[in-house]
Amino acid sequence: MEDRIYLNLKREEKNIPIIFAEKAEEIAEFIASFSYTNLVIFSDKVVYSLYKDFIANIKHDHIYLFDEGEESKSAESYLKAVDDLLEKNIDRRALFVAIGGGVVGDVVGFVASTYKRGVRLIHIPTTLLSMVDSSIGGKTGINYKSYKNQIGTFYQPEMIIICPEFLKTLPKSEILSGLGEIIKYGFILDRSILDMKERFEKDAFEIFQDRVLAMQLIKKSINCKVKIVEKDEKESLLREVLNFGHTVGHALETYYNYHFSHGIFVILGMIAEMILSNMIFDFDLSNADFLVTILKKNNIKLPQKFDKNQIISIMKHDKKNINASIRMVLLKDVCDYILGCEVNEDILYEALGRFEKIVFS
Repeated sequence: MEDRIYLNLKREEKNIPIIFAEKAEEIAEFIASFSYTNLVIFSDKVVYSLYKDFIANIKHDHIYLFDEGEESKSAESYLKAVDDLLEKNIDRRALFVAIGGGVVGDVVGFVASTYKRGVRLIHIPTTLLSMVDSSIGGKTGINYKSYKNQIGTFYQPEMIIICPEFLKTLPKSEILSGLGEIIKYGFILDRSILDMKERFEKDAFEIFQDRVLAMQLIKKSINCKVKIVEKDEKESLLREVLNFGHTVGHALETYYNYHFSHGIFVILGMIAEMILSNMIFDFDLSNADFLVTILKKNNIKLPQKFDKNQIISIMKHDKKNINASIRMVLLKDVCDYILGCEVNEDILYEALGRFEKIVFS
């Protein structure tokens, strides 16, 4: 029996299968079940170099490769991809397949949602972070100027295919990045994930060499996200819980020009937002200890001290803000969250000072 989870979107009357493929060779069969005029594969140059044979096994009409990295989530990169599709006369009955991490998924989702007013899309995430987070839920987007994901849409794929074979080629930094999102789910929705925290501290990379254990964590995380997206597809409020750690994390990510992978900034953001949670709701800050240990054990250090006023300035452009008030998700306890907390800038400045002492100690 096929192993899958369904994302059931009642408003759209759409059941999106999230399929777990044991081997990469199986993926071509799932794609072949669709009818289309053209099959267009999107990936980036690094993923293509690693999985050239796998991609060749998927019978496609055209392939488009982005440059690696966050720079591909730009207006220029998006328009370049659209130009290529127009030049190849790709019509709206085509099927797009995004093979890659979060950057590829975000920008291809945006292309698919806007090209000829919408082309069907399949996600094949190749990083741990994209498997547990960015490929699920329909968020697409590109960055604008120095601001992250300011232009985008909600656009659901036809299918998401998760294959653990892709984990084999991930560097430790990408495993840590995905782990950041998995731990986030533990703090907001499924405390059983935190039962693993001693193993996370010991050797996060080792955990994801164990396919059975890795898939357990991946499925727990996917189930968390599916339950939230089914209740609030377009982030009217509840879905904001998934942004825990992201308000400060995104600001740090922008400030340091994407120096680390996204999920590592989420870990840093969770520590900062736990400090705020402690200051405002008396959250037990010892919960952050193992996050600090993970960073230190893996030699994750910010390259230089940050300007607190600049971080606050960046946070003012966060998408969740209303009337220029800085809003975020904070915790009263593990899995006891408060949505839409408006945080005073003076308190935020003090919290960033405490955060600075922890991460630079």
